[in-house]
Amino acid sequence: MAALAVACAVVLTFVGLDRGPEARNLATGLTGSVALACGAVLAWLGTTDEPRRYRQVLGGALVFWGTGQIVNSLTDHTFPSFGDAIALVAAPLGVWGLLLVPRIVPGRNPAWRLGLDSVLLGVTVALPAWHFVFSAALSDRPFDADVVMAVLVLIADLTVICFATLAFVRDLDRNLLITAVGAGLYTVGDLITLRAALTSEQQQDTWPWWAALLWCLAWPVIAYGLLHYEPGPADERNAPVDPDARGVIITTTTSLVLLMVSLAALLAADDIDKVALVLVMIAVIVFGGRELLNTRIRAALLQRLNEEATADPLTGLANRRVLQAQMARLQQGEPWCLLTVDLDGFKDVNDLLGHATGDKLLAAVAHRLSAAVPANALVSRIGGDEFAVLLPGTLQVGTAVGQTVVTAVRQSAADVEGVTRIEVSASIGVAAVDANATLELAAKQSDSDEAPTVVDPLGALSASGAALRVAKATGRNRVEVYDATVAQIRQRRLRVEERLRTAVEDGAITVQFQPIVDLRRGVVTGAEALARWTDPQLGRVGPDEFITVAEQTGMVVDIGEQIMEATLSSAVKEGLFDRGLRINCNVSPVQLRVPGFHQVVQEAVTAHGAPREQFVIEVTEQVLVEEGQAAQTLHRLAALGFTIAIDDFGTGYSALGYLQRLPADILKIDRALTSSLVSEPRSRAITRAVLDLSRTVGVSVVVEGVETSQVDDLVRRMGVGFGQGLHYGHAMSAGDLAAMADRLSGPGH
Repeated sequence: MAALAVACAVVLTFVGLDRGPEARNLATGLTGSVALACGAVLAWLGTTDEPRRYRQVLGGALVFWGTGQIVNSLTDHTFPSFGDAIALVAAPLGVWGLLLVPRIVPGRNPAWRLGLDSVLLGVTVALPAWHFVFSAALSDRPFDADVVMAVLVLIADLTVICFATLAFVRDLDRNLLITAVGAGLYTVGDLITLRAALTSEQQQDTWPWWAALLWCLAWPVIAYGLLHYEPGPADERNAPVDPDARGVIITTTTSLVLLMVSLAALLAADDIDKVALVLVMIAVIVFGGRELLNTRIRAALLQRLNEEATADPLTGLANRRVLQAQMARLQQGEPWCLLTVDLDGFKDVNDLLGHATGDKLLAAVAHRLSAAVPANALVSRIGGDEFAVLLPGTLQVGTAVGQTVVTAVRQSAADVEGVTRIEVSASIGVAAVDANATLELAAKQSDSDEAPTVVDPLGALSASGAALRVAKATGRNRVEVYDATVAQIRQRRLRVEERLRTAVEDGAITVQFQPIVDLRRGVVTGAEALARWTDPQLGRVGPDEFITVAEQTGMVVDIGEQIMEATLSSAVKEGLFDRGLRINCNVSPVQLRVPGFHQVVQEAVTAHGAPREQFVIEVTEQVLVEEGQAAQTLHRLAALGFTIAIDDFGTGYSALGYLQRLPADILKIDRALTSSLVSEPRSRAITRAVLDLSRTVGVSVVVEGVETSQVDDLVRRMGVGFGQGLHYGHAMSAGDLAAMADRLSGPGH
């Protein structure tokens, strides 16, 4: 294309010396041939794939323009001619093709917005162009069809170059700049030729030959820019925050300035320029239409932002913000109920079936939930798998609706393929909401048999959440009402959380060790470090209570590190590692999800000089189905040489596939199974299955919760290698454990 353009330019130079009618027709045909060739190449390359369809359309625009020039070269060219009409089709095709150009950077505005801005800018730029280039020369010419055609060509040319320029301003791509330069070369040549056509300069001896040279250069430049423009994924570019803003600012500012200047010049002139007046009217109409569309776009944007701020994107339900706002507007004297709904088994759905299935389940629950509650109830999603229902009525009404919701949630599991394999249910907490009540009154009612009420949105959510936790703790798949008993449980939890924070700051969490015994040799081979906490105000608080609170509040990370430090310090000080004992340290799944946790463990063990292989990381069976950061951390700990023990094995997540996927050296059979070994054949069958599984994968087995000689005798006969429980020893200090280990390993044992 470049070679053709250069060759045509050379020919035009010599032809221009002739200045005869045949020479002018030859020059017109040459410029048309260059455009036709460039357009054909663009259109042909545009057929390779759909994302480059814009090349086909823009190539077609060049073909139309070139065809029009060739037609003009074969006829007596008098403006406007049939060839000019054909060439004019190139303008809308050019705008359409530029609209199809894929964006490099993402933006908020629709594609047609750039086209509208280009028309506005083109019309306002046409005002000074007409005034300085055409007006003086055509002052005595009537407003006829030739002038109308000239105005259309002028607007079309300037619109196309403005479009290319705004596209470059938006995306800041070098090839779009090249395309804009090519469009500029063409526009300059076209305006010069147009002026000549409207004046007496269309005679052969004054025809602007050098404008034809600009055309010959313009088409290859445009084609080069479009052929080398390669839009890539937006996330691979350094996209500005709002790339459309530059174009909007330039269009608005430039259009207003040019429009105001043109209006001032029009009003100051002695004679009214009809063309300029028409252009001003067109500009005002386009500007007004643009602002009207801008208003609609802004309204749609505000509506979308409002929906995003008030609606859950996955389920379409109201979000927590809407719920709290609605509760704040409750009218006094009307009883209301707040139901907090949590899905039981949802984590299993995500872990076993994938998050996509989990999202489908949430959408199904939202649909069923909305259909199950009264029409005047507000249903919202307030957390991952947590929903809330605010409805008018007493606690009895709320409880009845809660039972309906329990059924609806169970039915929603059947709406999603594969979910019925997992036990999915709902635990629901119900709290009464009374706009006449206060939080202080609710606290006083906690000591009475009357169900306390709350008015503050946070207080209501907290109250129904407390009832929800009781529902989960007492069997799940049920409805629990926030009453005096639940209020006391809630107050206890809040008190434990408050005091636990102080205990963490003071380092008041201590460690004791429960021995693990080799059942074949009767010697102590290790111990599990158990967290202990005695508060000056609460007294002794069990680990089941305060560890649960710690995990819910995030304090478990700090507590875990304190326990690890105390475990290592005591074990090294009393020589437990020197005696060959393995020391188990419990690690919460929350800790495993903290990036870099394996380094924390490594640094702590190294600082105390403890052997890694004797420091056992004990995690619950839940970790077997963990993915992402927790699984990576477990693998890194195993790679560093730490022993991994799976606690509470055999109660919920057991599967050979998980053991093959994640590292495990020790399986600890849950005490819930151990307590029923003697009386329940099913428990014995599960224990034997775990023993067979351990032999298959080559791991050790420890039976927890051995408290009687009868259970001890049974597990020995079953072939269990190690035991832990009160039958062998209660939790004790590191010094007492060392003494016990020495005693059992001495003569006669």
